Amino acid sequence: MHVYCEKEIDNAKIDNCIYQADQEVIGKHLRSKQWIMHSGKLTIYNRKINPIVLKLKSENYGSFIVAYMDDNKEFKGSSVSDVFGKLSKWYYKNGIIFQN
Repeated sequence: MHVYCEKEIDNAKIDNCIYQADQEVIGKHLRSKQWIMHSGKLTIYNRKINPIVLKLKSENYGSFIVAYMDDNKEFKGSSVSDVFGKLSKWYYKNGIIFQN
């Protein structure tokens, strides 16, 4: 779902958000062969420093992987490629191959 999230009240901008989209990120843990899933929002802001933000929440209930990975994680960057590159590095550091 894509949402244009810029809001105006009395011609004054109250939020500098330009665009939001729901994201599902899936990877596979190499040793256990378990699938890992995170869901969240990709937001693009109208600013110069880190305009792209990806906020993720873990969807891995009942898995041993939950014990050593963060439930909520946020990635910021200057481009969408930069943000997903950081996500891919985080997955790789935890033994997970990014599958999206």
